Amino acid sequence: MTVTDPEIASGPSAVDWLLDRRRGPQTLLAAAIVVLSMALSVFHFYSTYYGQSEVHTHRSTHLAFMLILAFLFFPLGRTHWSAPLGWPFLVDAGFLAIALGAQVYTLVSLDRFVDPGYSVTTTDVMVGTLLIVAVLEAARRTVGWGLTLTAMFFLLQTWQADKFVWLLYGPPNSWTSMVESFFGKEEGLYGIPVGIMSSVLILFIIFAAFLTMTGIGDFFVRLATALAGRMTGGPAKVSVFSSAMLGTVSGSGVANVMMDGVFTIPMMKRIGYTATFAAAVEAVASIGGQIMPPIMAAAAFIMSDFVGVPFRQVALAATIPAVLYFFCVFVTVHFEARRLGLRKVPREEMPDLRETLRSDGYLLLPLVALIWYLYQGFSEEMAALMAVGTTFLVSFVRRRSALGPVRLLKAFESGARAGVTVAMAVAAAGLIIGCLFLSGIGMKFSYMLMTLSGGQLWLALIYTTFAAILLGLSLPTTAVYLTLAIIVAPGLVQMGVPKMAAHMFIFYMGVTSDLTPPTCLSPFAAAAIAGSPPMATAWQAMRLGAVLFIVPFMFVYSPELLMLGSWPEILFAFARAALGVFCLAAGLQGWLRRRATALERALLVTAGILLVVPNLMADAGGLLLLALAWSLQSVRRASEIVPAPAPSLD
Repeated sequence: MTVTDPEIASGPSAVDWLLDRRRGPQTLLAAAIVVLSMALSVFHFYSTYYGQSEVHTHRSTHLAFMLILAFLFFPLGRTHWSAPLGWPFLVDAGFLAIALGAQVYTLVSLDRFVDPGYSVTTTDVMVGTLLIVAVLEAARRTVGWGLTLTAMFFLLQTWQADKFVWLLYGPPNSWTSMVESFFGKEEGLYGIPVGIMSSVLILFIIFAAFLTMTGIGDFFVRLATALAGRMTGGPAKVSVFSSAMLGTVSGSGVANVMMDGVFTIPMMKRIGYTATFAAAVEAVASIGGQIMPPIMAAAAFIMSDFVGVPFRQVALAATIPAVLYFFCVFVTVHFEARRLGLRKVPREEMPDLRETLRSDGYLLLPLVALIWYLYQGFSEEMAALMAVGTTFLVSFVRRRSALGPVRLLKAFESGARAGVTVAMAVAAAGLIIGCLFLSGIGMKFSYMLMTLSGGQLWLALIYTTFAAILLGLSLPTTAVYLTLAIIVAPGLVQMGVPKMAAHMFIFYMGVTSDLTPPTCLSPFAAAAIAGSPPMATAWQAMRLGAVLFIVPFMFVYSPELLMLGSWPEILFAFARAALGVFCLAAGLQGWLRRRATALERALLVTAGILLVVPNLMADAGGLLLLALAWSLQSVRRASEIVPAPAPSLD
């Protein structure tokens, strides 16, 4: 999940407001937004190129920027920042003062905070408490009540643990010691999640904003149309292709829907797809953006720190699972198009592939450069910074994509808007992680997982899936991943799961929070574009995106799918898994060469399940069942062909 109210997040551009030379107090707000957005990017560019300042200083400065921008972008009692001011602005002003004051206090007190013998003072507790309240309120405005209430619950439990029962029972912590940990040390508010956000992730978000401002989204849609438009059910396949491409530059399902869906959903409806199905296809394809390298959901960057490997290894490991996901969605869309007898994109609406690549193919260079920098051994943050510079230079190849002064300011503003939501989710999640460490709940849950599963890995994975779904009802992907990485991942690793596979499994299950009703924002955003019932769209998306729950089990039992093994092992595992998801898609959709009977569907689903099991006997059984289903359809087709009558001799 990204935002709770898209209207707030999509308020008018502050840059456009200033260009229109409007008057009023909102002009000061617009100027503040533009200046702070630019300063945020410059701060991170400078820190990356010349080296970061002391850890506490860097992370607190980043958080202060994000808090101030959060209260400007997401005002209280107004639909967006440019709406007329009222008394609620006094509340916003109070929170702005807290954010700025806390940062000034942190810089003044820095020598005490970094002293190994640091001892918390009463003023520290007061300022730290106000900052925690400000972070919780900013998270409520940007992400929603779910994450805020969860963070408040864990704060209360850590503070008053002796008042709880069962696993939540434990020795209480004083509020003073909690604030000392969360505010005065590199934990909680300034812990690992905020550290990764302030060092790496914000640069990738800014890079995505720069690249989007060049018009690459429109290029991806035209390229996908040129590639897939003339296939059966072309517009839906265009949606899958373009969303996969957009996923390489955006780690947000909702953002992908809003960029891609306005083109693909009307196109799908025009050739005969129902509004519900069109919206569901776009949502499922867009959710895949969170798992598609090189720019993935925020949790993927945090995962690299938990696993202890460079992000490029996480991106490499995520490649085959992402391909399997989009392949299954593509096949599902194909079978649905065949079932409904839908046509292709009209030839007159088809862009020419060669002309599309000739005119705008240069926009792919920044992505190629990013991948090259990563795999040449540059740090993630330096690779992102150099990719930003590459984007800026490449944009001037054509006037229509050039990042002149106005577009450049809009890119800064867009990056800040996108970054604020992620930053507040990460900061609130940092509080939850700090509480889990202080209270010791993480170790208790990990022990409970092993006990309840009786050492059976498949049962532990199912428990983890249910836990992720429950957490996903109120938390965004990043918070779900962080919580489960603390309380579940250690147990899975102890049961023999490779560390990368354990964390990737949890990451995928965190992504399901964007798919599972009733809090699935991507299907709801797509439904708004298509004019379809939101819940009907959500359930259709669940059916189409069921593979999101299946792929994680596949790479846990076949780590070769995460590039862990020799190339022959990796290729064999990929081929087996691809055939397995093909069978599952055919069985669930009820179509192979033609409409499938109940028996044929059962054979196909069973074949798919057997093929995803890493066992040669199971693979052989799956292939036999697939061959049987194929043969049954061939026999039915032959029996339905009526021979032409013999010519009469009369």
